Amino acid sequence: MEIQRLPATAAAAERYAAELWLPYHRDLAAAADGHALADRPDEELIAAEAAFRLRLLRENADRRLWVVAVDPEVAPGDVGSGALDPEALDPEEPAPVGVPDPDRDLVAFASTSADECPEVFDRPDRLVVGDIYVDESYRGTGLAERLMERAGVDAREQDCGELRLDVDAGNARAAAFYEKVGFEPHRRQLTREVSGP
Repeated sequence: MEIQRLPATAAAAERYAAELWLPYHRDLAAAADGHALADRPDEELIAAEAAFRLRLLRENADRRLWVVAVDPEVAPGDVGSGALDPEALDPEEPAPVGVPDPDRDLVAFASTSADECPEVFDRPDRLVVGDIYVDESYRGTGLAERLMERAGVDAREQDCGELRLDVDAGNARAAAFYEKVGFEPHRRQLTREVSGP
């Protein structure tokens, strides 16, 4: 098992979009009301996400996408067991960057970005965990915890004093996980549609 920073290349973005992003959003649509992908062929969705992700990664070095690659012969239950090797997350040692080995399966990801606080406010910079996903067959193996540990290291690397994330109100499983790893409710986000001219 290896947590890798996805490089800003077309091949890496396309593989991520096909193997992780699309299944994540299919799962999320089933778990959270109001979360649905556009009614377009999968190939179009994958191409659009790959182009979007590339633009984000290329325009801002503070945006990162972490993927988990595993050897296919390793059983899911053996992937996340035990404590995370601190050497693998040493901020002084850069995380591996490159298109994940095609012989390894991509089974999880987390996206992060720094949210710098203007100096007029009394709060630390935050690292925002934009998305986190673990393939169903690897859930309960510790991979989500490892990705959150990776986000913590990412936060320290970028001098952020807090982690922040949003969770869909109807996604009870995800909310329970975030609370389990120490997140607390901070704000309540409200949404409404815009109607009329």
